[in-house]
Amino acid sequence: MQGNNDFKVFKETKSWFFKPDSSVLFKEKIDLRLSEEFKETFPELTSIVEKSRITFLEIDGEEHLLFAWNNKDDQICGWLNKIENSESFSCEPIAEHELMLRNIGGVVESFNQPEVWLGNNQNFMFLGSECFRGIGGWEEYYSMLCEEGNYEQIDYTRFLTFVEEANGGMTMYDTFTKKVMIFSHDHRFTNVDFMEKQPEYTFHTIQGVETFIDYVEEVAAQWKVNLIESDGVKVLGI
Repeated sequence: MQGNNDFKVFKETKSWFFKPDSSVLFKEKIDLRLSEEFKETFPELTSIVEKSRITFLEIDGEEHLLFAWNNKDDQICGWLNKIENSESFSCEPIAEHELMLRNIGGVVESFNQPEVWLGNNQNFMFLGSECFRGIGGWEEYYSMLCEEGNYEQIDYTRFLTFVEEANGGMTMYDTFTKKVMIFSHDHRFTNVDFMEKQPEYTFHTIQGVETFIDYVEEVAAQWKVNLIESDGVKVLGI
């Protein structure tokens, strides 16, 4: 079964993800049904999901989808997504974020990813249960820099972090305007700029990305460039 082979590669590259007593149950293969609203909102993401091989499985009793492709080096690559009940969400996402979670879940892990990709070195992406409001304990740091440089503080209480980097960097959106920004004291991104009228190494903007939809579509486009054309599973609209 190709799905098992995809899972085997995932497990080999992310062996630390599993506990010694972890249970994995492969579920019957079915067609993934994406809503028409999802396909209209995220056409670039839809295009790669439709080309993926999808393994339906439960890991320690929790539902996951393994999306797998072959990259240009003919390596198996992919995302492990977790499907969650909205009751497990730590805070309420905006409608577009909720739409994504309802259709394909949030990315727990990725493997054999491109060298240039917004998902590199991230602890999670989009996962509802891991999202949080604010700037994750950097309030004092941010306040100090604003005071030293005579900057006006942004009201970050309405910001929701939907991606967290391993070094603590956070990608978030304003729940009112849906605009995306990064808060990071130390990063290696080459496609970000310091936000105007804010201290350096606090808030950043992402080049070519303004809203949450822009971010999701850029993630998909960066991943897509790394893939070879292949037959994927059939994806049906509802």
